[in-house]
Order: sequence, then C-alpha cells, then structure tokens
Amino acid sequence: MGQRTALVLSGGGARGAYHIGAIEALIEAGWMRDGVGPDILAGTSIGALNAAALASGCSIHTLRSAWLEMHTEDVHRLSPDLPALARPLAHFLLRSVLTSEAHGGSIGYELPLDEREQNDQTILGRLGELFRSRPFRSLLDTQPWRQTLARWMDFERINSAAAPALLVTATELQSGRLEVFCNRALNGRPADKLTIDHLMASASIPAIYPWTSIGDGKYWDGAVLANTPLDPVIDLAGDDDLDILVVMMTPWSSDGTQQRLTTPPQDLMQAMSLTLDWAMLASYRVAFENLRQRNRMAAAGEQLRRAAALTGDVSLLLAEAIPRPIQLPTVIAPREIMPLEWIVDYETANHERLFELGRQDALRALEARKP
Repeated sequence: MGQRTALVLSGGGARGAYHIGAIEALIEAGWMRDGVGPDILAGTSIGALNAAALASGCSIHTLRSAWLEMHTEDVHRLSPDLPALARPLAHFLLRSVLTSEAHGGSIGYELPLDEREQNDQTILGRLGELFRSRPFRSLLDTQPWRQTLARWMDFERINSAAAPALLVTATELQSGRLEVFCNRALNGRPADKLTIDHLMASASIPAIYPWTSIGDGKYWDGAVLANTPLDPVIDLAGDDDLDILVVMMTPWSSDGTQQRLTTPPQDLMQAMSLTLDWAMLASYRVAFENLRQRNRMAAAGEQLRRAAALTGDVSLLLAEAIPRPIQLPTVIAPREIMPLEWIVDYETANHERLFELGRQDALRALEARKP
C-alpha cells in the first residue's frame, strides 16, 4: 500500500488565477512535478479547467501565460437568448462583467431605430412580453470560453495512461444529482472519455451561463453540489494512502470560525457572486466534516476490533466494514475574503495579483505541515 498525492481545485471564476500561484509553489517545494502533476487531480468549475490543463501536461509557465493572455471577451458575452430590447439594461446591470481593459473599456450597444424613441412604460411593457414569449436560458454565452479552452487542452493526453487521474464534477440539472466524470474507471464504472463538453459542464454557472448537454443529460456547474470533491478522490485511491491538498479561494478554518464581509454587495453581479461564494464554502464544510466523521468511525471500529480480539466476543465487531482513516487535507486558502469583483475580473492586473497571493498562501500552508 503506497501513498498517492491528490490536488483538489475549487471553483471561483476569475479567482482561478489563484490556483496558478499555488501550483507554482507546490512545484517549487517538490510536492508535484512541473508538466506532470500529482497522481490525482480533481476540480470543479474553474478548478476543473485548471486541473484539465495540468492533466494535458501544461507547464506552470504555459499556464501563467495562458491566464495572462485571457480577457473578458475570451470568456463570455451577452447571451443570444436575450431580446434586443433587454440588452441595454443587461449591459448596465452586468457592466462589471462585460468590461475589458484590454479592449478599450465597456462594450457599447445601440437600440434598433424603431425602439429608440419609446417611453419608459412602453419599454417595460415590451420587456415583459418579450421575456414571457421568448425562451431564455442564461444571461451570458460561453462560446468564447469554449474556443479559448480548446487551445489550452490536449484531450488525447488527458484520456491516456500518461496523464494523472482526472475527476471533473457537474450537476445534472433535471435530477439534481452530482455527476463525477473521470478518465479512470471509478466505482465500477468504466473510464469516461473526457471532452471540452465535460469541462464546460463543470463551469456552467446556473442562470449565468447556459447548461451543457452531454449525451442525454443536461449539466450545470459542479459547485452547486460539490465545490471540493473529496469523496470521489478517496474512492479512486482505493487502499492507497492519500496526501490531499485542497486549493480554495475563500478563507478556511477547520474550527468553524469565519470572516464576515465589511460591506454588502453593491450590484446584481456582486450579489450573485456572493451567493455562489457562500454555497461553495458550505459544500467544503460538509465534505471536511464527513471526512472527520469517517475517521472517527475508523478509530471506533479499530478499538472494537481490538476489544473483540482480546475478549473473544465477536459481537463487539461492527456489522459493516470499517472505513480506513484518511489524513485530513492540507487547505491552501487566503487569509482574508477576496473582493467579490475578483470573481469576474479576467484582467492582467488581477491575474498577477492572484498568482502572487496563491503562491504565498501555498508556501504558508506547506510550512505549517512541517513537523
């Protein structure tokens, strides 16, 4: 029984640049090899995308360069589902999302000629009619993101034995079931052949981005149910010991204490971002507590096994199999709550700031592991 390394990357939108700095520190410390990765990679949303890039064999230099070359227009744009009349309002409400410093600031939009001279009551009335009569799936379209990611990924390698094991989570929207896609056989299921659709599914933020279809299923972001998928990582490892590192973009304390925001959200996008932030943190709390409960059960089961061996009383043994204990993960996380707008800020200055923050937090977490 050997020890395997597992890296779990959480969701968090543009904050995913934080992962890159953390990965850089892990390579420097020798915990993982550049261009090779750890034994197991698992990710949700932006974490799934960065994990897949590592599984593609990307070096840390390549990943940094890819993030620095990426801007808002390379990620999303207004959804074609939106009626033309709704677009000016959507541009105003989502101005922090549809602005790119690299391309000259905010993106303008002009009303069609026949709609420019209408009064406010007419506009509101027509908006209501349009949204009732026209199918509407999402605020934003991710076709640019799909094209950007296709340049990052080597799916031939991802689906080969040369790549680390890669687990990607998504939420099946019609059943609410967590789906774990994996390039290795998992829990009696054969390996999935991972594609760009699996990555897009993991990052399909409900209502913000459109769902992604895979086969007969329709999928939303995996962070809805599991932002940091620990259980499938443990299942995949089998009888091997695990050294798990989790990289998340919300402050974490295993004692349950939590920072508070000093100011409430200031606009629609900040409110939606904060909702997602707290949901992602809650899912890790559940996963972490489940792991602690597992270890308590393992310890209790072992004590009962020893008592049964000493006394010869087999009734002391647990009826179910005793789970094996799992070393609690090392968590790399910021000390303070990140500004909400960073979740949608795909600009160079923000990427570089997050690179350094992730690197410093990872070095701090690794230092704390030393005996």
